[in-house]
Amino acid sequence: MTKEDFIHLVRDELDLPLGVDDLSADFDHVVSWDSMHMLRLVTAVERETGTRVPVGRLLADRSLAAIYERVSAA
Repeated sequence: MTKEDFIHLVRDELDLPLGVDDLSADFDHVVSWDSMHMLRLVTAVERETGTRVPVGRLLADRSLAAIYERVSAA
C-alpha cells in the first residue's frame, strides 16, 4: 500500500479531509479524530491488504504516519 493509497483510504473510509502533511500530525491535532476512527481504519486496512493489523501496537502510535509505517512494514 502506497502512502497515497493510505491517504485515500483514510479519506474514503473515515470521511476526514486529510492531506499528506496531516499524516505526521499528532491525533490531538487531526480534525475530529477519535478512537472509533482507529477501529474503522484498522478494518479498512485489513480489508484492503488482506493482512491482520496489530491493533495493540497501533494504540501506542500517535499519528497516521506511524500507523502507515506499521501497515506498510507488515
